[in-house]
Formats: sequence, structure tokens, C-alpha cells
Amino acid sequence: MTGQEAVHPHEKLLVLAGDLILCGLGVGIVMIFLAITLLDVRARLQSVVEKRFGPGETVFRQGDFPDRLYLIGMGEAEVIREVLGGEDISLARLKTGEFFGEMGIIGNTPRSATVKAATELETLSIHRSYIAPIFSYLPTWQEKVRRDNAQRTAMNRDAHGGE
Repeated sequence: MTGQEAVHPHEKLLVLAGDLILCGLGVGIVMIFLAITLLDVRARLQSVVEKRFGPGETVFRQGDFPDRLYLIGMGEAEVIREVLGGEDISLARLKTGEFFGEMGIIGNTPRSATVKAATELETLSIHRSYIAPIFSYLPTWQEKVRRDNAQRTAMNRDAHGGE
């Protein structure tokens, strides 16, 4: 022999087949990654929902699970404390550009008030699972939400008689 060992004729085919399998796995992994990424983008886009409410229509009720934060695109919303055996208390009237629904999300507690459309109301709502990522991109908005939440929490305590 000349220093080279004889190569079995099928060995080259086996090596080529192995390379193709590895390449195929690589393509498969890339395809799986792309599919997961696209599903994540789709889920994120679906987490933002535009909704319209007519005057007097309820957006959510006191005691509900806090699943979404709402941004008012147009119109006005009324925040109401429902009192058992008593008259409901109007806590606030929110206008275009304001938001609501953050208290339960930040505090991980049931909704502390009912929100109804005071006029024709257009909102964008964001699912609670995407609030933290949005805050990481918009820290000034996070600070505003937390500051407003602190004010609303204090106002809420006052409406409860200092509880």
C-alpha cells in the first residue's frame, strides 16, 4: 500500500449521508426555532386587543381577575366602587390618553373597582403577561404607571374609609 488505507466504496456514501442528516437536523432546528419565534410574535400581537364600549357598558367588574391593562384611545371611562347595601361611589373619570386596570396586575389582587364606559369608549388592552416586557422597554412609562398606581391605591384606601 502507498500509505493510504483502502476505503470501502460505501464509506464515502455513509459519510455523505451522515453530513446530510446533520445538515437536515440543523435545518430542522432552525425551522423549529423560527416556528417558535413566529408563534411568540403572534401571541404578543394577539395580547394587544382593541375594543369599543358603548356608554354604560362595563369594561370589567370589581372582584374580577386582573387579566389586562387598558389604554384609552378615545372617550371616557368611569371608575366605580361598588358598595354592598349602599350607593356606589364614583372614584374617577378617565379620559383619552389615560390608562386603568394596573392596580390588580401590579398588586396581583382582584379588581378593586368596576370600570364602565362613560361615553363611547375605544381602548387598547394589553394582557398581563406582556406588561413586564413592555416596562423593560419603556422604563419611563413603568415609572408613570407605578406613580399613578400609588396615587390610586391611596385614593382607594380613602374611599374604603382608611382600610
